[in-house]
Amino acid sequence: MHSIKMKRTYILKVVIILFGIVGFSSTSQEFTTQPHIEVVTEHLPPFQIDTPTKVLGFATEVVSTALSSTPYTFNISIYPWARSYNMALNKTNTCIYPIARTPEREDKFLWVNSIAERNVSLIGLTERSLNIESFEDAKKYMTAVIRDDVTHQLLIRQGFKEGVNLFVVNNTHSLLMLLAKRESIDLILADGFTINYRAKFNNLDPKIFENVYQLSKRIANGT
Repeated sequence: MHSIKMKRTYILKVVIILFGIVGFSSTSQEFTTQPHIEVVTEHLPPFQIDTPTKVLGFATEVVSTALSSTPYTFNISIYPWARSYNMALNKTNTCIYPIARTPEREDKFLWVNSIAERNVSLIGLTERSLNIESFEDAKKYMTAVIRDDVTHQLLIRQGFKEGVNLFVVNNTHSLLMLLAKRESIDLILADGFTINYRAKFNNLDPKIFENVYQLSKRIANGT
C-alpha cells in the first residue's frame, strides 16, 4: 500500500509539471504506463462548448494543449454533469474538468491546479426584481440546480429540499431555459460569469437575467 501511494504522489507531481495551470482532476486510481486518458466535462460556455464536431472553449484549449505535450493519447467528451462526475469517480484513467474543489471532494480526486475563480450566484429574471439577502430568503422560492454539481450539494447542506424549494436537472442546456420559460422556477444557482455566454448559446437575451444574490467565497467553497 505504501509503495503504491508513493507512486501516485510521483505521478501527480509529474502531471502538475507537465500540465502547468490546467485545472482538472482525476480519480485516485493508479495510472498505467502511457494510458489512453478519457477526459470528460459538461457543456458550460465559455469554458467548454459542445459543437457537432468537437469540444471547444478556453478551458478545453488549455487541457488539450497540456495533454498534447505528454506521451498520452486522449479524447474529450461532453456529457451531463452527473454522468461526467460519476465517470471520473469510478473509471480508471478518467479525468474531469473544470470541477469545484470542496472539502467533500478533496480525497476523491488527484487535484492539479486552478483555471478560474468561481462567481457562484443566485440568478433570477430581471423583470421580477426579487429581493434576496440570505439563503433563508431564497428558501421561499424554487431554485433549479444541476444534479451532483457543487451548487446542488451546497443547497442540500443549506437545508433546501427537492420538490419543496429545490428543482434538480441533469444538464446545463436546460437550466437557463427553465428559468426563462417555466413560471414555477424562480431562481437558478450558477456561476454568474457564464450567464451571458449560456444565454446567447440558447438564443436568449442575457439582459433578462440578473444576479440576485452572490455567495461569499467561503460559502461557495463549502468551508
